[in-house]
Amino acid sequence: MAEVVSFAVPRESDKTLLVWEVSSGSTAEASHHSLFTVFSQFGLLYSIRVFPNAAVARPGFYAIMKFYSARDAHRAQMACHEKHLFQNSPVQ
Repeated sequence: MAEVVSFAVPRESDKTLLVWEVSSGSTAEASHHSLFTVFSQFGLLYSIRVFPNAAVARPGFYAIMKFYSARDAHRAQMACHEKHLFQNSPVQ
């Protein structure tokens, strides 16, 4: 079944994924590239933003990713939750 995707800025929360437990073993740029490589397989991404964890948390990163399609975001979430994608520990 086809889905018509609007190429406008995604504003709905069902198109946004929060990914945490991104490894501290790499830089933010390397994590961005790895996240793009994995999650772009599920559909068109509008943006990926990688941030360092707060000082009170363990070292590492979290990311906010926006898809153009809610269906693609949901598929990515279901397929990748708690999987070892590009690092030794699972992403959340």
